[in-house]
Amino acid sequence: MEIELKFLVSSLDSSLLSKTLEDSQYQIEHKPTLKLSNAYYDTQDNTLRQWDFGLRTRRSEADNGSCRMEQTIKLAGKDIGGLQQRPEYTEALNNTNTESVFADLTLFSPSIWPQGFVAQDVQSRLTKVFETNFTRQIWLITTANGAVVECVLDKGYVEVNQEGEVRQQEISEFELEIVSGDVSDLIEIATYLTTKINAKLGYLSKAARGYMLAQDIVLESKNLELCQLSNDQQIEPAFIKLLSYAINFIQHHEVVFAQKKTLKSLRRVLDGFSLIIHILQLFSKYLPNSQCQKYIEQFKQCRGDHSWIEAFYQLEQLTGRKSPYRKDIDKSEYLRSTLASIKMPDDKIEKSLSKFSSTEYNHLFLSFIQWINKKQWRNEMPLDALNQLTIPMVEVSETWLDYYWITLKEALLALPKQTNISGVESTFLPLTKVLLTGVCVDSLFVCEERKNFRSHLLNLMVGFEETILLQKSEQILLANTKDDDDEKSAIKWLQSKQQSLQMALDASVIATTKLKPYW
Repeated sequence: MEIELKFLVSSLDSSLLSKTLEDSQYQIEHKPTLKLSNAYYDTQDNTLRQWDFGLRTRRSEADNGSCRMEQTIKLAGKDIGGLQQRPEYTEALNNTNTESVFADLTLFSPSIWPQGFVAQDVQSRLTKVFETNFTRQIWLITTANGAVVECVLDKGYVEVNQEGEVRQQEISEFELEIVSGDVSDLIEIATYLTTKINAKLGYLSKAARGYMLAQDIVLESKNLELCQLSNDQQIEPAFIKLLSYAINFIQHHEVVFAQKKTLKSLRRVLDGFSLIIHILQLFSKYLPNSQCQKYIEQFKQCRGDHSWIEAFYQLEQLTGRKSPYRKDIDKSEYLRSTLASIKMPDDKIEKSLSKFSSTEYNHLFLSFIQWINKKQWRNEMPLDALNQLTIPMVEVSETWLDYYWITLKEALLALPKQTNISGVESTFLPLTKVLLTGVCVDSLFVCEERKNFRSHLLNLMVGFEETILLQKSEQILLANTKDDDDEKSAIKWLQSKQQSLQMALDASVIATTKLKPYW
């Protein structure tokens, strides 16, 4: 079983790795540097990818000119926040000529394949998809307790050659893999290295990046979707699965944000923080509350560090291409220019980017990943309380949904007819909690009513956001001392839109309070 962590580093920071290791308290053994040429294989319809397998051949050339060839298959495993745990099998190959060698699934023991996978059938349809070529520096790190962790620094590129068109993507990363020891040893070394080196927990493997390059796929922002739980899922495994989903959601959007620097992708990172906070709040009754509360406060701090985004994100939604108000805004030169003058602060974007590779941020996630993987909450629980961790999720999900639904209904019924900003904002928290609870447990309820119920809540959320945005836009214009016909006309337009929206919102609130729960 391969257990590893990956960190992305810049060329400048990667040069610090060797000195950081040599200056550490660990025993360091430097291994020969290798030049690695790898080819990855799959079928035209990505059969291996669908099984979450990775198949490659590798040519390793050492400094002394010696070469060896092997093929490796990585089977489906699990990934919690970048900590990858996957079964891995390797077979030596006699031919060291990368041009003439081809992967052969039949060389692996038939016992490794899951039920339903027919190696010979897949073998007949294999083709080379992409290559990775890089140099690898290798160190063996021995800790005080005798654990051994391999650290490798890879520098090179992923390459796709399709009909003579060559596309490349840089590889600059270091990986830590357990040779002997456990996750705690891996986390300890990772924590030390990220204290000294500016690095970012890696979300995508080389294989994943190769497939994306081959298929010309670019990561995009996405919405929170239901986390799929089985009907027999118990408290503890459900807790781990939900947190794993939330962490992966955050890391996905960190990559999108780093590539595109869009407000939407940063907003989705914050959505991921909110989901982690909510999951911890839901399960704190069954786990040591002190540990849950510690992480709740830390992730709230992460969310608060980027709270500046909200006003700019909502403004972007108001003036964006898909906005229902876009055409009317474009007709008013004054309104368009005034709203356009509210510039997004580029320095804040760069500051947010740097936070995601900061020592503090890395250490929070490393600590959190270890807490999850080692199930450290058990250390603070009396033996008789461990039985709570085996309670079926179906027994608690309805209680959670009932509680947050009742809380939301009370908030909606208390809303005044002429909704002001403070009134709408007071409903955001209970509305968000109902939606996040649904992300966690709705997969346990398969019915058409659930989709209709959730659709009403999402429409209500959009209505509330638009109400706040229109009111704040009016405040911006009123604060402008221009006081001419253009300004008055723009304010009148905003007020008319608010009135129309208010009528729709009142009807939506009434309809929502009359919804019949699907659970």
